[in-house]
Amino acid sequence: MDRRGVELSMNVIIIAAIALIVLVVLVILVTKGGIQVQSGTGCSSAGGTCTTLSDTETCQTNGLQSLGQKDCKADQLCCYTPPTGGATQ
Repeated sequence: MDRRGVELSMNVIIIAAIALIVLVVLVILVTKGGIQVQSGTGCSSAGGTCTTLSDTETCQTNGLQSLGQKDCKADQLCCYTPPTGGATQ
């Protein structure tokens, strides 16, 4: 009895299973990496704090610098304390 056809389909099944496992691992790595990137660009990771300001108030009126809204709520801005002093050589 000729078994070449059976061996060929077993090889295809094994290769497909390995490819599926590799694909699942890649999806997991990309998903976790995306979460780390998202958390790394937020207000607190940039050194700021989400601050609720009045209509006439800005980060600058409080002696701070603005980083925009970042991941803060709609009525907040991301403010941070600017570094003091100049660059040393």
